[in-house]
Amino acid sequence: MIKKLLFILLLVLSSASFLYSQNDTLITNDGTVLVGEIKEMNKGVIAFETDYSDSDFKIEWLKIDRIITDRTYRIVLAKGQRYFGQFGGDRINGIKIFDEFEGVVVVNLDDIVYLKHIDVGGVLDVMTLNLDVGYSYTKSNNLHQLNGALLVDYNTNVWGFSLNSSTVQSIQDDVSPTKRTTMDISLRKFLLRSYYGGLNADFFANNEQNLDLRSNYKLVIGNYFYRSNRQYLNSNIGLSYSFENYADTIQDRRGMEANVTLEYNAFDIGDLNFYTTITLYPSLSEVGRLRTELKSNIKYDLPRDFYFKVSLDYKYDTKPVEGAIPDDFVFTAGIGWEL
Repeated sequence: MIKKLLFILLLVLSSASFLYSQNDTLITNDGTVLVGEIKEMNKGVIAFETDYSDSDFKIEWLKIDRIITDRTYRIVLAKGQRYFGQFGGDRINGIKIFDEFEGVVVVNLDDIVYLKHIDVGGVLDVMTLNLDVGYSYTKSNNLHQLNGALLVDYNTNVWGFSLNSSTVQSIQDDVSPTKRTTMDISLRKFLLRSYYGGLNADFFANNEQNLDLRSNYKLVIGNYFYRSNRQYLNSNIGLSYSFENYADTIQDRRGMEANVTLEYNAFDIGDLNFYTTITLYPSLSEVGRLRTELKSNIKYDLPRDFYFKVSLDYKYDTKPVEGAIPDDFVFTAGIGWEL
């Protein structure tokens, strides 16, 4: 009797272990078979994790021939259709999506422009978390510099949450400290087709502009006008309410603003990648005031996984407070390497 119970227990544990260890399978155009876990496909590249690699594989989506998986994903097509469920198939016969609302839908593999493993019970399984911290010290002028960045991303079938923050602070002899901090918190509701609604809160502090803190709370609705495995064009409009607290001044501000954002990303133009987004904040409380935020970067792939990248983060205010400069920017250029 005990032997039978032990046998049944081992059988159950083995079955559970087998189910738990089930993996996704990718087969590429040249017949390479990869077994592991599909993390996400975005901007024409699929992130794939295996047990034998210390980092995710990055594979061009257009080089995938067949997919086998039994996990749940949020899937977006080029024309904006959104599906929620399991999927699988190949390039010749099509990809079958088992949507929980619409049943079985067959699509071409190349029509899928985005997919992400979503939460059906395990938050940590689908959450993206990146944390970077850096410190440098230069004996000349006793310069201390601290920089850090935090990224959190989490999605379900109808909701998405993200937090993105960065800070740069430096202290040196005979020079006033430099402090620049940004943070953006976003909650999105995925609507029909390529439309979405969102609540955003962004925070910005910069002592170069005498700005202790600008808090901006936005309600937006947006749409991906065009989306493929090579590029996308996105825009949103909305209303925002801002609070601005300035140092050593009583000219603190608050008021309503409209906001208009245009975002373009071309991520597969040969070796060139180009991204830019511009947001305009025409004030509804102060006549003639317009704030502008521009972020842009160009990345060019070099041989042997090296790349050259130029980035610009620019902010402009037509009516800054007295004693503050109207614009602020961070420009970087350099050569990097990616695995």
